[in-house]
Amino acid sequence: MKLGKKLLLASAMVMAHGANAAVDVSFTPDVETIIVNGNKTLNLLEKTEDLTLNNGLNQIVVRVSKLVEGQGQLEKYRSEPIVITLTTSDQSFEVQPGARVISSIDVRNFDANPYVKLVTLNGGTIDAKMDVLPKNKSGDSGAIFGRDYLKDLAYYNQLQGYAFAGEEPLVKPKLEPKQLVKIEPKAVQPVAVILPAKLVAAEQEIKNIYSQLTPQQRKVFLGWAVTQ
Repeated sequence: MKLGKKLLLASAMVMAHGANAAVDVSFTPDVETIIVNGNKTLNLLEKTEDLTLNNGLNQIVVRVSKLVEGQGQLEKYRSEPIVITLTTSDQSFEVQPGARVISSIDVRNFDANPYVKLVTLNGGTIDAKMDVLPKNKSGDSGAIFGRDYLKDLAYYNQLQGYAFAGEEPLVKPKLEPKQLVKIEPKAVQPVAVILPAKLVAAEQEIKNIYSQLTPQQRKVFLGWAVTQ
């Protein structure tokens, strides 16, 4: 597969106590991880743990999940999954909802523009590429126990020009089109007609005889020749 951007590292880059890990990530209670560098982390307990990642390119898929005020009671809200792709080194930051999500009005506003913030210890923010994870268009996004987030992410990455090391593309690139050319027919060479020598001599003899005829005789001769 031809990649237009950097190659994402394999999922082995997620290391709790790796010697080279230098990016510490924490999450507010209302943000849960779904996928971290190609590994699905979502579980039935919906408990999100802090992460320690290697320096460089990383990818996390998260969603906002919390109880919000509904019609006289609290209702469970889960946002669309958000893909975070970032390159950073020696950083510590917390992933927070990008806006307040408390009431049903907040939910509608957040659904219209779901995003999160990466807030550092000193209150600054880290820039990252963020997109809502789209459902792939192959018709197989659903799974027995819910949405196939890993497959959706694979399609997303392929369209964005990313891939995890060793990951085969889901959609093979099309073969280069062949050049169609028109083959012109070869010109037919004229065939020279060679008259037999006797026929040539006879023709010359007729011409000699014709030249010696009187006009009246020529007229009679031509009338005879036409009828032959």
